[in-house]
Amino acid sequence: MPPKKNRLSAASLSRIALAGFVLILLIATHLPPKSRLLPPEEHGLDKVLHFSAYATLACLLATAWQLAFGILTGRHLRWVWCAVVVFGALDEITQIPVGRDCSIWDWTADAVGAAAGLCAFVWLRKRITVRVNEAQ
Repeated sequence: MPPKKNRLSAASLSRIALAGFVLILLIATHLPPKSRLLPPEEHGLDKVLHFSAYATLACLLATAWQLAFGILTGRHLRWVWCAVVVFGALDEITQIPVGRDCSIWDWTADAVGAAAGLCAFVWLRKRITVRVNEAQ
């Protein structure tokens, strides 16, 4: 019998991706405003970055939860959205000590991005389900 290979499951990989993304997000949002690691402030680009980051965060969180525990219902998705929105608010508030702005508009972009990320998650889940059912 061949030796068993250690492979990470999709659920484990999704949790690792989620944890890594949260870590990168927290580091990036708490760098001082003049840090060379941050992109230059372009008109409107900041809100696009907030939207994209929180869309990604919501999608990763929903994916990790679903792969670990099964199909998410609408109620579960609302909890994901609430968790991401609260995380966004706390992230904004904790930027104050490092000299960054705490902006209601950044938080709004976070909340809208989280909703868009969950819509993308649901859409992709339906597409994958259809493809799996067609293959059977």
